[in-house]
Amino acid sequence: MPRIAYKNAEGKALKGATTVAKQVGWGQAPLMWWANKQGLEGRTLQESYDTATVPGTIAHYLIECHLKNEKPKLNLEWSNEDVEKGRIAFANFETWTKQFKFKPLHVEPNLVSEKYQFGGTPDVVAEVMGEPALVDWKTGKIYESTFLQLAAYGKLIAENYPELAGLDGGFHVLRIPKNEDVPSFHHHHWGALPSEAWEAFRYCLRLGVIEKELKKYL
Repeated sequence: MPRIAYKNAEGKALKGATTVAKQVGWGQAPLMWWANKQGLEGRTLQESYDTATVPGTIAHYLIECHLKNEKPKLNLEWSNEDVEKGRIAFANFETWTKQFKFKPLHVEPNLVSEKYQFGGTPDVVAEVMGEPALVDWKTGKIYESTFLQLAAYGKLIAENYPELAGLDGGFHVLRIPKNEDVPSFHHHHWGALPSEAWEAFRYCLRLGVIEKELKKYL
């Protein structure tokens, strides 16, 4: 997804929820270890990333096209094997949508919180089993920082779609593994998030403000 420029009502640039959540640093150590390992084995980071994520990326792309009613345009550089793996994962997603009575309401909405001054783009706000819920896709591992991101999305949804506030259907994360022979997905569901999730995100927002102030002294 292209980088989105979030701005408040006054036109001031705001950080996105994902950027803010990453500031806490949780889950970064494994990624640094993986990047170092790729370098030691003679591969560039981009080469390693492209190889590892292709089937999951294809599945993610097919899901997005399906939700937006767009015809997918598959990259000609993708191998038939990778495309087939992506299609299998997408078929599993379709099965999940039927089982859980999934009905998309807002697909990739670009939202801004004027109250807390940050932006974010949830993958989809939907009805799941007849209740409003947040559904998000992941192609990597789920770390503690995921809860911060979900909590931030919950606040954005409540502020921009008051009629959906509360998200009675909870928070759903569909993880499409990036390094399995045939990527399926793992369904994670939380009816409600721990209060510490939003608390930690607020701390990250505050740290961002403090960082700017400290830079003035350099």
